Amino acid sequence: MKHMEIIPLACESIGTRSFSHLVITDDTKILFDPSVSLAPRRFRLNPHPLEIAASWISRKTILKAVSLSEIVIQTHYHADHFTLPEFRIYEFTNKNVFEETYSEEKIIYAKDPENNINYNQKRRAKYLWRNKKRKLFKAEGNIFQIGNTKIKFSEAVSHNIDERLGFVFETIVDDGKRKYLYTSDVSGPVSEKATDFIVNEEPDILVLDGPTYYHPRVSKKEKEIAFQNLKIIKDSANKIYIDHHFLRKKNWKEKLEKEVGVKFPAFSQIIGLEPIILEAMRKELFKETEVKEEFYSLLEKGLINTDFFLKILKENKIAYYWKKINEKIEKYH
Repeated sequence: MKHMEIIPLACESIGTRSFSHLVITDDTKILFDPSVSLAPRRFRLNPHPLEIAASWISRKTILKAVSLSEIVIQTHYHADHFTLPEFRIYEFTNKNVFEETYSEEKIIYAKDPENNINYNQKRRAKYLWRNKKRKLFKAEGNIFQIGNTKIKFSEAVSHNIDERLGFVFETIVDDGKRKYLYTSDVSGPVSEKATDFIVNEEPDILVLDGPTYYHPRVSKKEKEIAFQNLKIIKDSANKIYIDHHFLRKKNWKEKLEKEVGVKFPAFSQIIGLEPIILEAMRKELFKETEVKEEFYSLLEKGLINTDFFLKILKENKIAYYWKKINEKIEKYH
């Protein structure tokens, strides 16, 4: 292996709310934030069937990556990053999926469940930490070595400018040939601490979530700070990919160029896939195809089968996205 390989599994540029991906080095296979989610309401609309199909196939893809991985890194406990042990209609999860994802065979580096954590995430973290047989380690501020691969975690950094909304950590994977930095949800970054970690590490590859400029409740001040910090870090890495929060609006490319003066590619483009931002296109998707109200009740009853999901993905000419991702995963099985 010449250098580490980074394989996006599920994210906004591949049609869902997520930031799940694999990092593979000569020493180990690391799975980041193994979950997938959809916005339950956006533009006053339920998820479109095409989004739901993307979520279904993304969950299947994540589970394939679960079977391959040796390490799971859990940066925080929001549902688009953390698989919950309960039935969730748009996330294709339940208790069995949770147990498979966080099996006792894995080494799991996870967000501290007691410190720098809000009530909701603390409650969810208990699902993971109450099983004492799991090989669980608190990540923040620690460094772990696996062969020649070093995994380094930042201290807890704020998810948003309002610290009541929780904390995450940033991660470095350095195999001696390439240094990779994943920000998780730093909303820009919006905090000086998260920004400094990136600047000081000078990674070869940086994958970040970008400012949450799409959200109507995010203040103008927070957006200004986030874009200013993005300007600070824009030259800190050889290659920067942006995704997640930032790709929840159609005009993300134009906004990035206007505010920061750069053209970062989306995360999907790290493996040569042009972004398909389905949530941002939800209104257009509903205009293009009629969706009967009974579809959602049938889905809830489990009466929408996998043939339907495959059919709609093929009809929209995007099934090959997951075919390519799965081929990359299978190379390492």
